[in-house]
Amino acid sequence: MAQSKEEKAAYRRAYHEANREKDNARKRAYHEANREKILARKKAYSEANKEKRKAYREANKEKIDAYQRAYHEANREKILARNKAYYEANKEKVLTYARAYKKANREKVSSLKARYKALKLKQIPVHLRECPHEKQRLVQIYKLRNIISEATGVQHHVDHMWPLADGGPHWSGNLQVIPAEENLSKSASVCEDTKATIIKSLYTFESERSI
Repeated sequence: MAQSKEEKAAYRRAYHEANREKDNARKRAYHEANREKILARKKAYSEANKEKRKAYREANKEKIDAYQRAYHEANREKILARNKAYYEANKEKVLTYARAYKKANREKVSSLKARYKALKLKQIPVHLRECPHEKQRLVQIYKLRNIISEATGVQHHVDHMWPLADGGPHWSGNLQVIPAEENLSKSASVCEDTKATIIKSLYTFESERSI
């Protein structure tokens, strides 16, 4: 008696459940024996469908981000163990890549470090934490710092006008580029007028975004 499509699918699922370890072992063995072939095939497919994949990511950005966050949360220990094992087996390669990336992306690395510190202090305005435009503005400010430092021969810092240590927000509107010497000699607090101006500017900025 011929089976329907649903019956065949149910049979395959049942078989896979009953032979999960056997199937997984076979897949791992195949992958190990054909690693280069599989990687080449994936690379060729990626190159041939670059625009298609980019369009899909743009159209499903929130869905993809949510999936990645959920997967990471559910597999945190597994991911950490895998990353640690990879690092131990490829330490020199990883360090060489990290140094090259840091050199080529100084402003991005500096922006991420500042963001991490501000997140720990819970001083990034909630509505800006995942804003791609704000992230780009921050990167551009650190890029400006690098340009000014190289052009003048004087080291400059990105400074929080209202310091984080005094409760100031990590926001592009609260940042300025000033000489490092001036930044290091600054007080860790500001006057109430400056705070009020920054709060008002942030509130105005938030209101304009919601229109």
